Amino acid sequence: MLTHPRQARPDESLGFPSALRASVRAAVAVVAQDELAPPHGAFDVDVDGATLHIPYRLYYDPARLLRALEDARGVDRRIVACLGTRHYDGHVRQACLAQILDSDEPWLLPYIVQLAGEYVIEIVEDVARWIGTRDASSLASFARANPAWLATLARRVTSYWNCYHRPAFPDRADYPGARVLSRFRSDATRR
Repeated sequence: MLTHPRQARPDESLGFPSALRASVRAAVAVVAQDELAPPHGAFDVDVDGATLHIPYRLYYDPARLLRALEDARGVDRRIVACLGTRHYDGHVRQACLAQILDSDEPWLLPYIVQLAGEYVIEIVEDVARWIGTRDASSLASFARANPAWLATLARRVTSYWNCYHRPAFPDRADYPGARVLSRFRSDATRR
């Protein structure tokens, strides 16, 4: 019988700036207990010249994650919330998103905006409302640094609009995810 060596568990801390990685590992030690599966997939973005390798989907126990979110304070709370935005449960993603929408740290941006390319319309609407309040220069800088990520996000937005939300938004431009993309594109072309 052939056996395969067990792969190392992906490191969620790589999705955060290096200065925060010890705090992320401490948070993961708490929230990853009893997880249903290891992290699945990842996407890379550039934030302030550093590449972050953000998990696409996390399978933490929802109750444990939400307890950790409630117990955490300051940057630790934002870290747990960011991890929660990648959770498999849409209700958990939305609850965690709400915890970071009033923060301005650049490393939060990909955790928030990635949600515009997902299927839960209530979350996409939250992101669309949020992006209307953001500073154009930070959005433009992020968009210019991440053209491949933005192109993938655009494909995902179009796909979910077409598959699930076209009846409610016959004009794609009215779809909240498309409004998020439009804001990025308009800000990125300004100098």
